[in-house]
Parts: sequence; C-alpha cells; structure tokens
Amino acid sequence: MKKIACLGPEGTYSDIVAKRYSNNQYEIEYYPSIIKAIDMVSDDTIAIVPFENSLDGFVMETMDKIIKNHLTIREQMKLDIDFAFVANTEKIEDVKEIYVQFKAYGQCLNFIENNTFSVVKTESNIESLNRLLESKPGFGAIIPMHALENNKFPLVKMHIADSKNNETRFFVLDNKKELNKYDDDFDVSIVITSITDRPGILFEILKGFHDHNINLKSILSRPDKTGMGRYNFFIEFSILKSQSEGFYNSIKNYSVDKNFKIILLGVYKALK
Repeated sequence: MKKIACLGPEGTYSDIVAKRYSNNQYEIEYYPSIIKAIDMVSDDTIAIVPFENSLDGFVMETMDKIIKNHLTIREQMKLDIDFAFVANTEKIEDVKEIYVQFKAYGQCLNFIENNTFSVVKTESNIESLNRLLESKPGFGAIIPMHALENNKFPLVKMHIADSKNNETRFFVLDNKKELNKYDDDFDVSIVITSITDRPGILFEILKGFHDHNINLKSILSRPDKTGMGRYNFFIEFSILKSQSEGFYNSIKNYSVDKNFKIILLGVYKALK
C-alpha cells in the first residue's frame, strides 16, 4: 500500500486532510515536523502539508522544501481552521505560559497579545495539546476545536482566531514529473531565477504575464541560499479553460530562456 507522510501526531489538521484524501487507499505515517514529512516523499510515498493560511500567509518551510527537493505539486485542498484556548487552571490570570504551534501563533495573535502569557512554540497543534496534558497547573495551549471532543479542561475559550474566515490550503506532493492535464480552469506554480542580476528583472517577469493576459495569484521572493542577494521568485497563477491548450503547447519550451531559469512546480485543479 502506498503511503502518505504528514505532520503528526494523529489529530492535526494535516491528518484530517490526509484521511480525506486517502479514503482508506493509503497508509498514513506521521512525522514531528513539516520538513521531515516532505523529506519522506519517494516513489511510494506522497506528502500532504500545509502551504498557505488565509490569516498568516505562506508556510515558508513548505515552499522552500518543495523547491529544494525538486518535488511536484499534484493537488491542492482547503480546510476550515478553528482554535480554542484551554488551560489546566480555572482563571486565565493564573496562566503563565502557553504552548502554540508556530503557524497557529500568527492566526491567534490578537488573543495572545491581549494577555500576558509567555509563549512556547511547537511543531504541531497536537504537540501543544500533549505538552499541556503533561504540564503542571499554570499552563495553557491553543488547540484545534475538534481536540475538545476528547479532552476536558478547567478553562476553555472557543473560537479565538483573529478572524472567523480562517482557512488553510494544503498541497499534495510527489516526486513524479509528468504534468496533470485539465480541460477546465487550473492553477500553476513556478519558480523563476534570474541568470544575471540587473535592474528591471521583476518588471520583465510581470510584463510577460500581463502580455499573455494571465492572472497572477501570488508572487514571493525567497533567497536561493547560494549567495547574498540571489533570489528565487515563487509565482502562482491561474489558467482559464480558454487558455489551457495554449498553456500546454507553450510549456514544452518553458525552460528555454536566455534571461531566466524557470522551474515548473505543479499544475493542479483550481479550488472552487
């Protein structure tokens, strides 16, 4: 049976997405960090990892690892996110320190800043829960709302995220290089690196998308880690049904350019 690597332990949002995707067709294996889950991608193992949150932006660890490990984005999935604050003491004033996953921190910043907690960041929301369960009185944690079903605490504050419209987008990753092909709208991710450093690089990149009437969804610069001042440009864009044939015809020569190195990260269905 093929495997899915995802952020563990069981009960994380990554686990929820992995189980929905698996439909009992994959064996799910849990890893203590997003980076370790991505590193497990092989011929018989895919990874499902968070990529972007509507409140806290991109998961940079995911983006950098996709590029470094030369992986392919195969699909994207979206999940509603909701958090609760829990503590092993009855009064919030008695809570001195809390556990919070590093991305959940940015999604619950208003709640955290309105209190006087010391913060210990964790790799997963379930790690935050488990560390609280092992702690002496005076500790708290920010955990997923679904984790309240099997756990009772003296203090519970529900729905503490900075906005009710909190969603995370997940990517399904594999090591295969063939492209998905769609007859409907789809999204594309690429990385562009300039071969020579000169003025106007970003303008030239953006002008190409404008000239071909392609809608950019996001653009982000990331250090390529080979030297100071050298950057990769991560770009995600949408291709409409009417543009799909032209895209697949032109992508055959996508890496042939004297000015830029272009790496195709994935072609995947647009989210509805």
